[in-house]
Amino acid sequence: MTLDAGTRESPVSLLGRVDALGPTAPQRRRRALLATHPGTLPIVASAVAWAVLLVTHPAVSGLAVSDPAGSGHAGGSGHGSQFTLAGIAHTAVMTVAMMAPFALSGVRTTAFTSLWWRAGRAAAIFLSTFLVTWMVIALCLDAVAAAWTTWLGSAATGTAVLLGVCALAQLDPTRPVKVQRCDRGMRLRGTGSEADVDCARFGALTAGRDVRFCALPMLAMLAADQLPASLLVMAAVTALALADRITAGRRRLLIAAAYAALAVVLALWG
Repeated sequence: MTLDAGTRESPVSLLGRVDALGPTAPQRRRRALLATHPGTLPIVASAVAWAVLLVTHPAVSGLAVSDPAGSGHAGGSGHGSQFTLAGIAHTAVMTVAMMAPFALSGVRTTAFTSLWWRAGRAAAIFLSTFLVTWMVIALCLDAVAAAWTTWLGSAATGTAVLLGVCALAQLDPTRPVKVQRCDRGMRLRGTGSEADVDCARFGALTAGRDVRFCALPMLAMLAADQLPASLLVMAAVTALALADRITAGRRRLLIAAAYAALAVVLALWG
C-alpha cells in the first residue's frame, strides 16, 4: 500500500483517520499535536536553536574566541574548533536554526498523507533525516568557509563576497521554476518499517534538492559566524533565504538587492 506525498490527503489516509482500516489499526485514541499541527515541529525546533545561539553568543555569555582568519573579530564558535565536539554542536545548532523552517512543507505533506495514528511519527522521522542530512552538508561547508575567510584574511570581506554571489544567483531567470521543484513529493508506504524508511528517504531527498538554493546562504552564515554581529547577519540571511522559498523565486530581484545591500554594509562597516 502506498500513499502519494504529493497530495494533501489520500483516500487511504482518510480511512485511517476514521479508524476504518480494520484490525491492523490501533484503537481510536486522541490525536497528538503533531498529527493535527505538524508544522509546529520545525518551527519550535528553529526557535529553540535560535535561543541557544543567542544565549551562547560571546556578546551574551561573555566568552571570547580567537579568529583564525586574522580579522580581529570574535564571534560564534570560531572555525578553529569546527571539528571538536563543541564546534560540531555549534554548527548543528546553526543548521537547525536556519534549515528547520525549510522542512515545513515536507513535514506537513508527510503528516497529512500518513495514517492518522502515525502522522506525528512520520513528521518527526522526515524532519530528523532532513536536519541530519543538512548537518553533514553544513560541516563540509564550514571547512570551506574557514578556508575562504583565512585566505582572504577577513571574515567580513569573505562574508560580503559570498553575499554578493547570493545576489548574483538570484538573477537566474529560471529560478522560480527550479525553486518550485524543491517541494516535490514522493510515494510513501502506509504502514510498517517500510513507511518509516520512505519518510526518512523523503527527508534526505528534500534536503538534497535544497542544496542548490540554500548552500550559498548557509556558507555565508558560517563565514559570518566569526563576526561580532554574527547573529544579526545570520538572521538577515535566513530571512532572505526563506523569503526566496516562500515567494518561489518570484521576488528574486528584490531579494538580490537585499543581499547586495547587506554585502555592501559588511564590506564597509564589517
